[in-house]
Amino acid sequence: MEPIPENHPVLKRARQFAELIQESEEIKRFRAAEQQVQNSETVQKRIDVIRHKQKEWVVARHYQKTEYARLLEKELDQLNHELESLPIVREYQQSQVDINDLLQIIQQVIASTVSQKISVVTGGKMDHKCGNCGHRGCSC
Repeated sequence: MEPIPENHPVLKRARQFAELIQESEEIKRFRAAEQQVQNSETVQKRIDVIRHKQKEWVVARHYQKTEYARLLEKELDQLNHELESLPIVREYQQSQVDINDLLQIIQQVIASTVSQKISVVTGGKMDHKCGNCGHRGCSC
C-alpha cells in the first residue's frame, strides 16, 4: 500500500477542519483555564510540593521503607485532593473533559458517516471477514 501524499485533498480538508476545531469555544476555554493554572502561584506551589512528595515516595519504596511510603501515599492523596478542589483546577479539568467529549463526538460522526456511505456503495452488505485469517464468521 502506498503512503498517502501530504497534498491529498482529504488531508488538506482535515487540516482545515483541525483549524476550525482550534477556534472552538471549548478550545478557547481550555487555553484560558490552562493559562490561569500556569500563572497561579498557589497551584504551582502545590504542584511542586506534590512532585517533591512523589520523589520521597519513590525513594521510600526503593529502600523498602514501607511505613514511611504509606504515610507519603496518604499525604499525596490529601495534597492531590486539595489541588483538585481548587476552582481554577476544576475549571481546567472540566475544560479537558469538554474537549475530549467534543473530539469523541466528531470521531463518532465521521465514523458513522463514512460507514453509512461505504454500506451504500457496497449495496448495503458488509463483508464480515476475520481480520486474522480472512475466513467469514471466524473468531480466532
